[in-house]
Amino acid sequence: MLGIDAGGTFTDALLYCKEENSVLARAKTPTTHDNLSLCLAAALETVMGKVAVAPSQISVVSVSTTLATNALVEDGGRAAGLVTIGFKEDALSRAGLSRISERSPHLKLAGGHSSHGSALQDLDLRPLDEWLTEHDSRLEAYAVAGSFSVRNPEHEQLAGSFIQSRTGKPVTVSHELSSNLNAPKRATTALLNARLVPIVNELVTGVEGSMLRAGLTSRLMVMRGDGSLVSSDFVRDRPIETILSGPAASAIGAAALAGIDDGVVVDIGGTTTDVVIINEGRPVAAPSGAVVGGHETMVSAVRAHTFGIGGDSRIQHNPLSDDDFTIGPSRATPLVVAAIERPSILSALSQQLERGRAQETDGVFLWLREIAGSDRGASRAERDVLAELANFSEGASLESVARTQLAHNAINRLISSGAVGVSAFTPTDAAHILEIDNRYSVDAAVVGGILLARQLDRFGVPLAVSEADMAGLVIQRVRERTAEAVLIAAADHDALSATELSLVLKAQRSRVSATDRSPLLRMELGVAGSVALVGAPAHCLGPANTEEWRIHSAIPDHFEIANAFGSAIGDIRLAHQITVSAPRRGLYRVHIDEPITFYDLKAAQQFAEEKAEAHLRNEMRFAGGQSCNITHNWDLEQAIVEERELFVEATLKSRALGSP
Repeated sequence: MLGIDAGGTFTDALLYCKEENSVLARAKTPTTHDNLSLCLAAALETVMGKVAVAPSQISVVSVSTTLATNALVEDGGRAAGLVTIGFKEDALSRAGLSRISERSPHLKLAGGHSSHGSALQDLDLRPLDEWLTEHDSRLEAYAVAGSFSVRNPEHEQLAGSFIQSRTGKPVTVSHELSSNLNAPKRATTALLNARLVPIVNELVTGVEGSMLRAGLTSRLMVMRGDGSLVSSDFVRDRPIETILSGPAASAIGAAALAGIDDGVVVDIGGTTTDVVIINEGRPVAAPSGAVVGGHETMVSAVRAHTFGIGGDSRIQHNPLSDDDFTIGPSRATPLVVAAIERPSILSALSQQLERGRAQETDGVFLWLREIAGSDRGASRAERDVLAELANFSEGASLESVARTQLAHNAINRLISSGAVGVSAFTPTDAAHILEIDNRYSVDAAVVGGILLARQLDRFGVPLAVSEADMAGLVIQRVRERTAEAVLIAAADHDALSATELSLVLKAQRSRVSATDRSPLLRMELGVAGSVALVGAPAHCLGPANTEEWRIHSAIPDHFEIANAFGSAIGDIRLAHQITVSAPRRGLYRVHIDEPITFYDLKAAQQFAEEKAEAHLRNEMRFAGGQSCNITHNWDLEQAIVEERELFVEATLKSRALGSP
């Protein structure tokens, strides 16, 4: 099995032998965001060159990716149009639909169905034809959502087929993404999916091209956000199911590497730390669908708690705040890494050190990123900054460019947009000073640490007496933040509100800081289960076990590539849902593509199970599985009328488990 993690900082690859339960080889290469094919090809070539395994011996290639998640967090995605059928006006403002549809052409058609699957009125497609003529030239995909389409998808299918035949572009129909009611949320999910189709198609095409060049002819699988695998063909149509693919893969991989059945997985990366609860060997799912970038979806995914702190978190001095310095959530290239590609950084830092007095701009280095074109500056100040940075081939110090507050503000916007790269002191630099990370030369980190240490707090006192002292404060602060992240995730799992926990943490911090007297109150917080730490910085940034915080953590073998390992060992899990309603007493309607009516409940249930099984077996083949085990579970809803039970409706939830 060949597992790949297309991460935000690095792309990892590993070869795993299932029969021997052993990792044969692994490789790590920087992610090339502007051209993913480059890092994918490099990772495949490196890992294949480390062991004598022929391409024909690799049975499956599995990929996890943050591409869809990042696109939603950044409110990105490609241009797509939305068609809603039979929606009431008040429904269009729910579930964030109005927000997401603001920048997408939106057509409202009359039609839709009732809760029992009966058409409310005929569907007229003439307005759709005119709308497509007006908007199709600037759209790459479409989404269609109808009222109660999960009870009868006829109108969605008619509109979707019309758009497909008219434009030849991808069309997402909402009932294929979810069997649940709540049409506005389903419409939001469908539109997000449509925006992601071209992006994920490019990723899949890039992986397939890299596989072809490496001589790999095996099936390509992709990790979904719920921790299961599906074929690349499956995910091309439903790319939104890959949101939270990264945290899901790391949770699956870490739980297996650490042998955890019940506990917590903490994945510490370059930019973020993800915390996932493990129950019976599987990551706990979000109960009502994944929420990413503020978008509520109907996508089944792990309940991941993401915190903006990691090895590459930027450390910034705050002279007027109670916190003398902050760590994250913004990211910076560590000084030890940037100095390799840009040797002038070290000389610029040294010149600042020789000056003998601290300035707010010390220790920060900027450069023009290759993706930045001449039109990236939206304002005059931004264009001036870009023009000035263009004069420095290796970049320039912040003080040489940010001569005014206007320029400083422009630089912050350009860093956020990705037009300008930034290097500053990070936890990775602190770890190098303390010799708990030895990957790079420590020279730039030492100078950067001294520059940060001599900055003054709000009382006019230097932050630290030396670079080592500063590094120790940084690592301690990160460990405290990751410990709090674990406690927050555990509290959420136990249905304890974040507000309640924050009050306890605040009281605990106040008690610890009161060192002038012996406290009478004993306060302890901890996690009952095992805690597995994974991710490249796990060995130096993981939560500490203290008297106040009882967090017993362990770092398993291959912790740096747990995400790729999770992709390699994944299985295929599919779900399908069918509802049986009762339009009137004694009549039972099974809601499939064409609703079927029965006069016997048991006959209706048996028919529903047969249809669900046929659907899941067909989906399993499409998802890349050869065989599967299927289980059925019924939820019955009944009412008491005149002391008698009256059937309202029943929901069949069927699940299939298979292997690639």
